[in-house]
Amino acid sequence: MENNLDLKQELQQDLRDLQQDIANHSTFNNEVWRRSVRRRVIGMYRLKLACSVFLIIFVIVITPFLLYENLWPWWLIIIVDLLMISMTIYSLIVTRGMRRPDMNSKSGLLSLRESVRRSSQTPKRHKAVIYVVSGIVIALMLIYAYKNNPDFLPSKLIGGAAGLLAGLLVARRLKKRYSYLSEEIDELLKEE
Repeated sequence: MENNLDLKQELQQDLRDLQQDIANHSTFNNEVWRRSVRRRVIGMYRLKLACSVFLIIFVIVITPFLLYENLWPWWLIIIVDLLMISMTIYSLIVTRGMRRPDMNSKSGLLSLRESVRRSSQTPKRHKAVIYVVSGIVIALMLIYAYKNNPDFLPSKLIGGAAGLLAGLLVARRLKKRYSYLSEEIDELLKEE
């Protein structure tokens, strides 16, 4: 009988040790996972920041050239520049919560999840304004190109279509990355 009690106590001790090992392993994996998500969030923020800086520099460099060469009317160049700058500023404002993510508290994870969702999903009203203004600008550019040099219109249409397609593919890929990141943050919230 005493032998059974010793065996039972030994098995209970083994069970407690296994449970402790599982808890330690789970905590380690959770911390590694949090650091991995944090690195991806910061990486995406830096990518968006680099793209924004590049776009602003591009606008600053190209605008004087276009005005000097008189390739497009000045008012059309200003409209395009304002559109690009406003989209860049909006993008930077939306992603500011991704700059230094708090991965250790529930409120920090909720804030980060909201930032990631805002970065991947543009509000319908904002998207409609961008589409309308962009459509008007593209129509004005095509009309201007047709009136001034109709021979180059097909090449501009092909170049514009290729640029639009490339932009849509990049946006789709980024949206998938944001969606995956949002799912991982949701999983981390479930662990809290």
